Amino acid sequence: MEEFEQQYPQKPILIKRKSNGHISITVLSMVIFAITFSLILDDYYLIAILLGVLLFHELGHFLMMKIFNYEELNMLFIPFMGAMVSGKKKEYSQIESSLMIIAGPIPGIILGASLILYGWIQPTSFSIQLGAMLIFLNVMNLIPIDPLDGGQLMRVLFFNNYEFAQLIFNVISSLAIAGAGLYFDSWLLIIFGLLLGFRIKNKHKLYLIRKDMKDDNIVYESNYDDISNRTYAKIKRIIIEHTPVLEDIKEYNEEEKYNQIVAKQVEGVLFPPTKKDASVFFKIFMLVLWAGGIFLSFYALMAIDFNTLVHAFQTR
Repeated sequence: MEEFEQQYPQKPILIKRKSNGHISITVLSMVIFAITFSLILDDYYLIAILLGVLLFHELGHFLMMKIFNYEELNMLFIPFMGAMVSGKKKEYSQIESSLMIIAGPIPGIILGASLILYGWIQPTSFSIQLGAMLIFLNVMNLIPIDPLDGGQLMRVLFFNNYEFAQLIFNVISSLAIAGAGLYFDSWLLIIFGLLLGFRIKNKHKLYLIRKDMKDDNIVYESNYDDISNRTYAKIKRIIIEHTPVLEDIKEYNEEEKYNQIVAKQVEGVLFPPTKKDASVFFKIFMLVLWAGGIFLSFYALMAIDFNTLVHAFQTR
């Protein structure tokens, strides 16, 4: 095997830049988020509540990532889109990923429902406003559409190894969000749906590449450091077949720089190893938790009079 491996050139050592997020970057993104939102919403009080709700949601993801030893953690607020926490692991787990995903919306829904139903004995305008915002933003995240938390949860539990199913899932998600934008006359939802649509082209290309890899008996559920020179050479060939522009890039770049470009492309088509440790019982439990969050949200909102809710947002 070693002699056969020597027939292939040594794969490049991939230069990785660790990007451990600094709190100053998070704060700066929050400031930019607030400023851009103020251009369309002249209500700084409501923007402050929105930032607090988003921060509470993302802290749920962040703390679970910390517990499960994710690396390169970053929290960013994206104008008109929301916020996100990113992190990496050498090997993922269905159980850990599911708990990390659900830790964002469920605590917010529980807190929001508590504020609306009890308001700590006597509900106030502020408790109703905060509770309604917590419920609305978090239950929206439970919608099973990628890349919302509900969509990611379904992907992790049921579609992780089915690239074609994921591709169809993304198409449906894009059309559903854009359609909702048209129905509610929301240009933000329309833009969001279109942005997801642009991702579909890359997702389709990734699906075709992985299909060719599977046909060539290449195990792509691996980390870059763990693949052999032979596997790297075969993946590189497939990628270049699907990305002819890489041959043009080669002419205008130094060999070392070009090798890094290709190596990053190879890393990008690899699927991070994921431990399939979610039992049927755990999957049912997560579905009950997901459905319970949606039920509690509607129960809490229906428990108060609509006029009371409207009055709360008109009161400062």
